[in-house]
Amino acid sequence: MKHPASLVVGILLFVMAAAQAGRVILGFDVTAEGVEIPVWISAVAAVVLAVLGIWLLKERNN
Repeated sequence: MKHPASLVVGILLFVMAAAQAGRVILGFDVTAEGVEIPVWISAVAAVVLAVLGIWLLKERNN
């Protein structure tokens, strides 16, 4: 098995992307220090995390 750490990180990125997508779908409110975080930020984060996960796992296979 080559690069087991990259597999773990790739899976972790997909889990985080799923959590962000879940927030978008379910519409959870998030407040940090009294400032409400807009849902669209989670949508962007979900896409970025998924792309990074795909990139990492594709690079792992080379």
